[in-house]
Amino acid sequence: MGRASQLAVVASREAAKDAGVVPAALRERRTAIIIGTTMGETDFIEERLSAPESEWLSPDHMKSIVSGRPGCIARNVQADLMSSSRVPESAGDETGVRGSAQAKACGPAIDLYGACAAGNMAIAKARRHLLEGRCDMALAGGSDGFSRLAFIGFMRLRAMAAEVCRPFDEKRDGLLVGEGAVIFVMERESSAKARGASIRARVKGASITCEDYHPTRPHPEGDGLTRAIQEALRDAGMSPSDIDYVCAHGTGTPHNDAIEVKVMENCFPEGVSFSSIKALTGHTMGAAAAMEAACCVLSLQHQELIPTWHLDNVLQPCALDAIQGAVRPTRVRCVVNNSAGFGGYNSSVILTVA
Repeated sequence: MGRASQLAVVASREAAKDAGVVPAALRERRTAIIIGTTMGETDFIEERLSAPESEWLSPDHMKSIVSGRPGCIARNVQADLMSSSRVPESAGDETGVRGSAQAKACGPAIDLYGACAAGNMAIAKARRHLLEGRCDMALAGGSDGFSRLAFIGFMRLRAMAAEVCRPFDEKRDGLLVGEGAVIFVMERESSAKARGASIRARVKGASITCEDYHPTRPHPEGDGLTRAIQEALRDAGMSPSDIDYVCAHGTGTPHNDAIEVKVMENCFPEGVSFSSIKALTGHTMGAAAAMEAACCVLSLQHQELIPTWHLDNVLQPCALDAIQGAVRPTRVRCVVNNSAGFGGYNSSVILTVA
């Protein structure tokens, strides 16, 4: 397994343990595995960047190419959870694991490529699968290992911070690249209650939008993210005044942060509290939105909001409540998790207290 799969497998094991779900129970259910990612597995490219030409397309290299193809992260998670032995690479696709003893019990295994919005998109897709009865349980989230390709790409785009990431600060000058994986166990409320599970939070609404403005730049007015927030609110049957907090995409880049503030001001005319965690975690690509969703769940559980680290002077104009300095104890009942990515991907997920 490549780095992204390794991270996703460990996170999935921990999620299943925390949710009180053992592999036997997963085999008895139609369990969907939906993993958002930006880069997928890039080892087969990156390990050849400094290798001699003779090693390209060698038998070992061909094997690594096949093992890192789209869908491999979810399949590796599925194989690890469903059995003690790894399922052959050719055994699984979006329809599940074919030819295995658990074939009928397995749900879909999907790697969802949605750039930096992929983690939220996986949560939204898992929710839709559950609401439509396409699965009984879902393991959904995001995973990306540290990628030299992504690092070099952001350097070439001049999007990297010189020293530290400062989301929403007047002196912000870019992002820093991170890695990680976050997985949630999702199921219908009736199912969770029937097995006596501890419900950490509820997904009340979700939306995925796309804009065709530019491959790497957001729309100047934030069209896609605006629609994502508004559609998520409609999906949840809520109004802007119901939202206590927004976990912002907040990359620390000059244009993205300014546009996101403009979007939040338009979507929450009465004001809202917001912050970004990327100064702490780095930009974890496909795992970013899922990691931020986990922080939203923690905020709902502990009734505290996480500040934006390295935020000294809030960018102007900004009429919203930028959380800075320290963790803030407060009443938190409903939060919005925003994400945006290259290619015009945008997604918003609304979470409420359990």
